[in-house]
Amino acid sequence: MDEKDMITGLTEAYIRQLAGEQSFKRGMNYYTMGAIREPFRQEAQLWGKCYGSQDEPYRVKVVLGENGIREASCTCPRGGFCKHIVALLLTYIHEPGAFHDINSLEAMLASFSKEDLIALIGNMVQREPSLLALVERMVAMPPGSSVDIALVRREVGRALRHEDPSDIEADLRALLSMAENLAQKGDWLGAGTVYREVLDALAASYDDELQGMDYDGAIAAIAGDCVDGLSECLDEGDYDSATRQAWLATLMAAELADIKLGGIDFAPGAFDIIIEQATEEEWPLLEERVRELIPESDDWERERLVNILAAWRVNYGRHDEACRIIRELGTVKQQMFLLVREGKPGEAVALAKEHFTKKPGIIINLARALADAGAAEYGVAFLTQLANSEESHPGYLEWLAEHYRQNGDLEAALKWQRAVFLQSPAVKSYEVLREVGARLGVWEEVRTGVLKELEDKNNYGKLIEIALHENDVTRALELLPRAQRGGWHDYRAEVARAAEEKQPLDAIALYQEMVKTAIGWRQRKTYRRAAEFLRRIKGLYGRLGYRGEWEKYLAALRKEYARLPALQDEFNKAGL
Repeated sequence: MDEKDMITGLTEAYIRQLAGEQSFKRGMNYYTMGAIREPFRQEAQLWGKCYGSQDEPYRVKVVLGENGIREASCTCPRGGFCKHIVALLLTYIHEPGAFHDINSLEAMLASFSKEDLIALIGNMVQREPSLLALVERMVAMPPGSSVDIALVRREVGRALRHEDPSDIEADLRALLSMAENLAQKGDWLGAGTVYREVLDALAASYDDELQGMDYDGAIAAIAGDCVDGLSECLDEGDYDSATRQAWLATLMAAELADIKLGGIDFAPGAFDIIIEQATEEEWPLLEERVRELIPESDDWERERLVNILAAWRVNYGRHDEACRIIRELGTVKQQMFLLVREGKPGEAVALAKEHFTKKPGIIINLARALADAGAAEYGVAFLTQLANSEESHPGYLEWLAEHYRQNGDLEAALKWQRAVFLQSPAVKSYEVLREVGARLGVWEEVRTGVLKELEDKNNYGKLIEIALHENDVTRALELLPRAQRGGWHDYRAEVARAAEEKQPLDAIALYQEMVKTAIGWRQRKTYRRAAEFLRRIKGLYGRLGYRGEWEKYLAALRKEYARLPALQDEFNKAGL
């Protein structure tokens, strides 16, 4: 492989940026030790085995693109851009000739006799017994033959018994490739059979153990591909009733598996296909399975199960039946929102008072539903009552303020928006308060009042944020000494940045304070932070024409911390 074939821009610096310093260093050690074995390349894909502290090597794969790395994965438990990926890429950069080029494989094999190929395959199976499954599959189902369901089922079971998730993914992907080939040839029944067997097995086995192995969701993604494949097969082919019923039952099993797993988007779109495809004759058996699960389900699961039963009826225009299902089987929450749709807002609010006063998210959604149904007054009365009680929540105040603002009652909107801001001060809610106050012509009075309340509560941090938002740097500088230090938020950097343009000397003084603080932590990362502040100080001194002052300050700083070599090193890296 010529070096000109390598992807432009694939450098050590680029890999370091993606991996981080620690992973890059460890990956460099692995590369130096020759941990990458059997590296291969096929067009833009690289893969190989990385040997480390474990008995079994990790399998690493990287997909390159014109502008860098499109995809990278490793079977190690760490996840992310790990040291094993770094080692593979460093091998590719420095030893591109070590990679076997798969693209030349076909030309190599073309010259082999039948006997040579048989011997080669035998040797490969002896070296890697897992390849036997591929050979058996080709023998049992040669091109043009019908699909052997028993064989497919056996292959799926074999795949799911692997302990390595990458092996599971690889074997299941091989089966999906078979289904895709069948579909391309117009064998929709064969393709659908394969998709159905894979999805059926995943729906039954994607429990805590398999889900825990599926670090990056690659196995769950196969279930989604099976759903898409079955959808296409149902659209394109013509099948007997037993086949359709079996495929729809598998799609329902996948949907129910997702509900059992807590709604992780396992096999997304499965129920949409059922809604689209299931006829009135096919639905009863599917519904029976859903109903079996309802008695033992919790509220979250019950809601989704009942939604399945209701959604199919709505799709066929049976709205009354859908409502009856919710009344008979639905959760209290579902019944409450049904009452809103049925024009019974008072009864809906009564249910909410009985069951949901400690669940503000549900209450706010109820208020929105009431407003959409033309019964906003019920939501306003209920939220006003809650907002003035021990059950108050910031969301209630925000909803009331927004409601009154949208409906033109600015006096009420101002009252509630002021309460929103004072309960949880933020620049965003301050801006909304300013807008309402300005429209009423009372902003200055309101502003003075709320800022005074923040000062009385010693909330100088929010006062600084507001001052910076209003571009009042002088005010922010005045407030800064009164803001509490050592908390989670240090406002000095923000104030210093804001002061750079018009009050550079104040900015320099703040940056110098922060340099001392950062060095005091005695950590490499805080030394880098100190160097960043120093670069800004250098720029400000240069802008002011105080080059001598800068050199004097830096020399004194270097002298003071001469016994901190890591700090001096960071200064040098920063070009100071």
